Amino acid sequence: METVTTPRLKLVPFKLEMIEAAIKGDDEFSKILGTKVPLNYFGEDIDPVQLLPEVIKIFDQYPVQKEWGWGHLIIHEADNTLIGHLTVKIIPDQTGSPTDSIEFGYVIIPSYRRQGYCTEASKAMINWLFSQTNIKTITAGCDPNNLASKRILEKIGMQQIEARETVLVWKLDKPNY
Repeated sequence: METVTTPRLKLVPFKLEMIEAAIKGDDEFSKILGTKVPLNYFGEDIDPVQLLPEVIKIFDQYPVQKEWGWGHLIIHEADNTLIGHLTVKIIPDQTGSPTDSIEFGYVIIPSYRRQGYCTEASKAMINWLFSQTNIKTITAGCDPNNLASKRILEKIGMQQIEARETVLVWKLDKPNY
């Protein structure tokens, strides 16, 4: 994966070296990333120190995911601050080989919400993902009660395809140019 830029943001691949730095703590992570790292950059309910070792295990199991990294970190250029994360998970088939589908997710820290950053970052990432010749489908899930997340998924062109008890499933197919 490569760095993707938008008018206000820089999307930096979240690869193994950065993940290992994040596990060591915010100071080490900030030094490697070269930005300010606020508390709760993965969301209010997620502790990166507990989550990220599991990501490394996924990298060990799926080398293609390790090559891609765990999505992109969202850096606010003007503030030089980490404001969120775009998760990009390669969906494997039954043998563990990558398919042409990606699972997509996002989080923006509260002080940067409702300013269009998540939509801007998501659109840029989706365009980049679809520029990869093997990616044909992107899926996402969100809590049925999360109106802001549902609105972002609509803005980036995704269609709701399923409603489960605790999650709405969304899908976007690669446009035919």
